[in-house]
Amino acid sequence: MIINSQVQESESEDQTTPPESVWSHESSSTSVPAPSASCLKDEGRRLKRREKNRVAAQQSRKRQTQRADQLHEACELLEQRNRKLKREVDSLSEEQNLLTEALRAHEPFCPIMHCSFASSSLQPDGAEGRSV
Repeated sequence: MIINSQVQESESEDQTTPPESVWSHESSSTSVPAPSASCLKDEGRRLKRREKNRVAAQQSRKRQTQRADQLHEACELLEQRNRKLKREVDSLSEEQNLLTEALRAHEPFCPIMHCSFASSSLQPDGAEGRSV
């Protein structure tokens, strides 16, 4: 029973309340000084600067997104144009091949190509001096 009474004594000591001055509102307000006017002014400036910076960062991100969208759209248009030009090149190459074949098929029967007058005076520029 002695042990049990010792435990009760230690528990009762833990439950004691601190002196009134520790819990009093007067002591806590006097230990922390009120912020000065210059401190409040600095805090206001800091908050304004942070808000201004936040807005500027948001606008910057918006501009960056718009620029990326514009570049993406321009890229799409250029890719479409490139595909169209490639189709045109293919078409023109095919036309060139057909015309070349038609010319080769026509050459053996062309009376102008076998005429000595035509071969000397009617040859295209840069073809002078070449024999056919």
